[in-house]
Amino acid sequence: MKKLIRQLGIGLLSLTLVVLVGCGDETAGSEPTNFTLTASSDGLSVILSWDEPADGQPDEYIVYFMAVNTTDWVIGATLDGNVSSFTHDPSGATGDYYVAADFGGDEYDSDVMTTIPVHTAAMTIYELEAAGNSGYGWGLSSDFTGSTYSMADDANAALVDFYVTNFTDDPVGGPWPAPWSIASPDLAPNDPGGSFVPTANWRQNWFSDPITDPQAALPNYGATTYFNYTEGIETDPTYIGVYLGTEEHYGLVEFSGVNATAGTINVEAWFQTVQGLRLIEH
Repeated sequence: MKKLIRQLGIGLLSLTLVVLVGCGDETAGSEPTNFTLTASSDGLSVILSWDEPADGQPDEYIVYFMAVNTTDWVIGATLDGNVSSFTHDPSGATGDYYVAADFGGDEYDSDVMTTIPVHTAAMTIYELEAAGNSGYGWGLSSDFTGSTYSMADDANAALVDFYVTNFTDDPVGGPWPAPWSIASPDLAPNDPGGSFVPTANWRQNWFSDPITDPQAALPNYGATTYFNYTEGIETDPTYIGVYLGTEEHYGLVEFSGVNATAGTINVEAWFQTVQGLRLIEH
């Protein structure tokens, strides 16, 4: 705010006028609202969408992206203020996003959203007839991390996304010979080793052949690329793409350290929380 001071002499009275020039608040602004990420139809690009800020249309929007395993935000696009979406091709990379609304040179930032898959550290699961939990599932209604579950409890039917089996009725106490498979939970009640698995509404999910590059985009779901079981997971390590048939989410699992005597195998997992997105770089 500037002040202009002018002296006026009127008879014996000296009058000082203070005139305010440029008085007023700076341009009001606020952040974009309802910022979301969705997958393109091919599952390889990310569609960013948002609503106009509460203070109205900005001068422009700036899209920021920070790729996984980096520390710098880069500008993905600068858009007119009447635009409310943008499709970003990250060239196979996952990362964090936000959109800034520019009002008069001041930026107001949306929330940060991410395509970096949720990681669950390696844990031990068991072949279907061994002594421990052979089921594994992601927390779709919570934080998307993985947990193990018993296949003997029908209350777990909605929670299990796959189980491990050799599709053999093994002797009590093992051993559990190869080949071992990742299998869709709905197969378990009719598995040769699944006589104890209750008939229930077990989930139906799908699995790829072994993945050679665990950082690359997962194969697109299709009848010739995903199956209700995939064998040979005892090869150390083995990476398998997972497709959730109902929710249309993709995940990646790594199997390692099979112990046919104890009936155990280790599983580490990465889950893509953006529905339909095949990007899994971590």
